[in-house]
Amino acid sequence: MRLRTARTVWPSLFLAAGMFVLAGCGLGTASNAPSDLTPASVGPSVGSTASNAVSPGPSGSTTPSPAGSTEPSAEATPSGSVGPSPTASSRASVCSGAQDTPNFYESFASSVTFPVYCAVLPTGWSLVSGTYRLANGGHITISFRRKVDSATLELDEGSFCTDDSGCVPGGISAGTGPYGDLSGSLVQTSSGFALVVAKGEKPSWLAIGNGLDQATFLALTAALHAIN
Repeated sequence: MRLRTARTVWPSLFLAAGMFVLAGCGLGTASNAPSDLTPASVGPSVGSTASNAVSPGPSGSTTPSPAGSTEPSAEATPSGSVGPSPTASSRASVCSGAQDTPNFYESFASSVTFPVYCAVLPTGWSLVSGTYRLANGGHITISFRRKVDSATLELDEGSFCTDDSGCVPGGISAGTGPYGDLSGSLVQTSSGFALVVAKGEKPSWLAIGNGLDQATFLALTAALHAIN
């Protein structure tokens, strides 16, 4: 498999803290999305375990919440319209999530040396949580839930697994499938499907869908959008 070439890395001061958490937001729109998520503040020197977490406040504002919070938004909104992007030409502007999701993805993608992909989901999905770390090569995890039936989609990218299993759920081999413009191995699990690219390597890419049929799952993974 030939990996795409990533752009030049430009770490920023707040990324020195090594971790950022995005939690509990619906898929916002330009007119009704939550206000901008507070960017991570400058933290301790590299090597610390500092973290940040944000969630929507009671009236659209943002207030601190415990790190690792995964409380979903009460109301899902359409993807593909996530509010202002970091720049006019941001490749992350189409990513599903909250108003600040493009900034979240751009910050991570610009600080790692492997291709980063985001979900572009249809109407009815909401963001559950998103987290990234830059240590040990960097990894990002983001998850979504479908309102109508609580089906879920999780994406893990980078150096997120420490063993040869690739952290892929157990199941039956079901061929191959697309992960954006990459191709991965498809596994049918007890509750859905998983798709892994470069299993057990660093970096690798993993999508896990629960409560989704094969056609729907592969449609979502095929639509994954490359940011860098």
